[in-house]
Amino acid sequence: MDLEKFDILKRNYEKFIQEAEKAINQESAKQQTRSVWFDRHTIEKLLAQTDPKQGGIKIYLGMYDEHTVSERDDAERVTDYIGKLTVILTASNENRDPGQETMIVNGGKVCPPDC
Repeated sequence: MDLEKFDILKRNYEKFIQEAEKAINQESAKQQTRSVWFDRHTIEKLLAQTDPKQGGIKIYLGMYDEHTVSERDDAERVTDYIGKLTVILTASNENRDPGQETMIVNGGKVCPPDC
């Protein structure tokens, strides 16, 4: 993908999500997630659980709430994450859903605040 299209896709999302966040949450609108970063070790650990030819990483979109925000290791800013979008990575063979907890990873660096 060329950088211009990459930038357009990001801007389209940012415009949409800002408008949606303001329409839904009005004065309590948050600056919504723009990206989530996972380190190489985490990705390689997931890939190691998959078939070398049919395996990959399946990415789910999610949103933190009071119950799920405990997945974050950042206790000082836990309330900052409630209502923020996140991605969940799963080890997957042939696009199947994960069958065990070791195949699921959340907790990447959410930007903002960790940009």
